[in-house]
Order: sequence, then C-alpha cells, then structure tokens
Amino acid sequence: MRGRRRRTNRVSGIVALIVTLVVGFAVLSTAQERTGQDFGLPQLSLPSFGRLIGSTEGAPGGQVTPPSEGEVQVHFIDVGQGESILILAPEKTVLIDGGDNGQGGNVLRYLRTHGVSTVDIMIATHPHADHIGGLIDVVQQLEIGSVIMPELPEQLVPTTRTYTNFLMALLERDLSITPAAPGDAYYLGGGAVLTILSPLREYSGMNDFSVVSRLEFGETSFLFTGDIELAAEHDLAASGTVRSDVLNIAHHGSRTSTTQIFLDAVSPSIAVIAVGLDNPHGHPRREVIQRLEEKDIHILRTDLDGSIVLTTDGNSISIVTER
Repeated sequence: MRGRRRRTNRVSGIVALIVTLVVGFAVLSTAQERTGQDFGLPQLSLPSFGRLIGSTEGAPGGQVTPPSEGEVQVHFIDVGQGESILILAPEKTVLIDGGDNGQGGNVLRYLRTHGVSTVDIMIATHPHADHIGGLIDVVQQLEIGSVIMPELPEQLVPTTRTYTNFLMALLERDLSITPAAPGDAYYLGGGAVLTILSPLREYSGMNDFSVVSRLEFGETSFLFTGDIELAAEHDLAASGTVRSDVLNIAHHGSRTSTTQIFLDAVSPSIAVIAVGLDNPHGHPRREVIQRLEEKDIHILRTDLDGSIVLTTDGNSISIVTER
C-alpha cells in the first residue's frame, strides 16, 4: 500500500457562515435531490473536504494478513429504500451508510441491540440521502473513529439539506474525513481486512464515486458497492480485485448497475439487495434478478427478508434473516 500524506486542516469560523447560506437553499435542494429535477440552484462551495480532511490511519504497507481467528458478522440492516451495513469483526466495528432521513433511530436501535457503542470506521459511500441521512443521528449519538468518504469534484458537491446536516454533525463532534483511496487497508482484528477499491478515477456522476470496499476474512470475502453504475463497474472488473463470495448489489438493483461483465468478474455465490418494499423506483429491476438467477446466485433482499446477517468463520458463511 502506498504511503499517505498527513493532512490536518482545522475548521475555521467561516464554515458556520457557509453552512448558514446553504441551509437557505434546503427546501429547494431537497426537492431537487428527491426528484432529480434541476431547479437552477447554484453550486455552493461547501467546507466538505478542504476543511474536514484529517489524517489517514490504514495499515502499514507490506503487512501480511494473519490467519482468521474467531468470526465476522456482516449485517445488512433493513432501512427500507436505502442502505446500511454493519460489520462486526473481532476488534473493530464498521458501519457503511445509514439509510435515509428518518432511519437514524432505527439504525441506532439496531446497533445498540448488537452491543455497538463505538463505530471504529464509518464509510459514507456517497452523499445521497438514502445512504447518509441516517448517519447523522449515529454521528450525534455514538463514538466515531474514522470517517471515510469519496472526494468529489467541485461540480458534483451537493447543496442538499441532508449533506449540509451531515457535515455539521461531523463538525460538531470535531470529526475529520479520510478521503477514500484505492489500496488503503484497514485491519479489523482476527485476520479480517477491509480494503478500499474505488473510486478509481474521476467520473461524471456521483453514483460512480461511491466508495467500494472488499472485506476478506480467511477464505471468505464480501464486496460492498454503494450505488456504482456501469463506468465504475467496468473499471473495477478490469482491475481484477473484485472476486468475492458475497456481492452487495449496487444501487438497490437498478438497471444501471450489476452489468454482466461486473457480475462475471465478482462471481459471487450470494447476492444481497438493500431495497424498500414496493418502492416507487421498481427496484430491484427484473433484468438484474434474471442475471443473478442465470448464474444460480442465492438472492437475499431486505424488502422480503428483513435485516440479513451473514456470519463467517473464515471458511463458510451462514445466513440468518429477520423474516
């Protein structure tokens, strides 16, 4: 893994002024976020990365992964039409996304039920509300270690109320952001390693900037994909780093994701789709389900199965569903 540069920019008082201006756009920007319509809102320069970037704390290069000890649980929490994934490893707890606005309380209850009071690593895959909305409550209520996010080009930085509130929550807790960098590895104890795979380059859409990560524990592996679409999927397929036993289906089973070339590269035996029951987007799309069925992949869905827990001892994976 390549060396990292320590960047420690302190947040100045101007942040409060900028956020105040952004909140003035909240109602229109939230509608824009939900509907996808362009209301002509200006792109405001938020203090997202320049003032929140902190030091990175991955694993030292050249470290050999130890043999697996104990077990790792991966929880796909039912948050309706959104996504939230909890990883319970021998020494570290990881939370990937937190569902939409209004789901924070549900995520908190789920975490506390499973004995989580500290999130060692929080990954906000990308700044869409159905992925970061629920993280606001988690940041406010629990102890948080590292916060990993993609570094977006200026033209893609959102001005939505959800994103503004998320940044404010980080500021209030004096939390810094670690930019997602492919190759960064985080050791979770017992031989479990979480490696950042993407974003690999600059893309034209925010979904393709989603942080993609791969969890490896013994002989088992899990791939977490956020909302990546065709461009990022093809880049990852070409990278040769995505082969995994479990695939978190990207973008809730949208037709813009789970391309055949990507599915062939991952070659999973289990696919998990985070999706809301009777959602207005028609997720998961029939063509995605068909591609999974044609490869005889076991499909799990939060809309039908509720919260899903996959447990591995490093050799095999067991499945428990809420319903």
